[in-house]
Amino acid sequence: MHKSLAVIREEHRALAGVLHGLQHLARQIAAQKRAPDFVLLRAMVGYILAFPVRLHHPKEDQHLFSALRSRDPGISPLLAELEAEHVRDREYARALEEALAHYERTADAFPAFAAALERYAAFQWAHMRKEEDFVLPAAERALRPDDWPAIDAAFAANRDPLVGVDVSEEFRELFARIMSAAPAPIGSARS
Repeated sequence: MHKSLAVIREEHRALAGVLHGLQHLARQIAAQKRAPDFVLLRAMVGYILAFPVRLHHPKEDQHLFSALRSRDPGISPLLAELEAEHVRDREYARALEEALAHYERTADAFPAFAAALERYAAFQWAHMRKEEDFVLPAAERALRPDDWPAIDAAFAANRDPLVGVDVSEEFRELFARIMSAAPAPIGSARS
């Protein structure tokens, strides 16, 4: 497997972990088994805004999708759909951030936050499934050996903090906050 495809899968798993963690916390809050930990919730939503939106999606669009489009024009409609979803991801992530801010100010806003979280999570699960089920296998089939070095280099540049490899100090600190504040099985804090 090419390094960039492994990075994409690792980044998807990391995002899935944050989403599962957020959903778990929201279920606990809804069941009144846990008080809201806004520091943790803000860190997790901040991760969603920062990593997938600022680093992951642009690398896919600029490097993998553009190379794949040139080698397999038949996949262009799916790539255009995914690129449009990258824009919508930003919108859904910002809506989630706004819903969290409103919930933090007003306890009665929890249902709106939970709904925004579920909308974002459902959207993200479907998006990642399309990439993993269709785009990554198409890239393995269509891209040539001389396409991969540039793609691999782009994906190696700013890797995700949740997979424990090279990353900017900003993401290292964000990851540390999430892991130290989150209860098991998400992180290391005692619940």
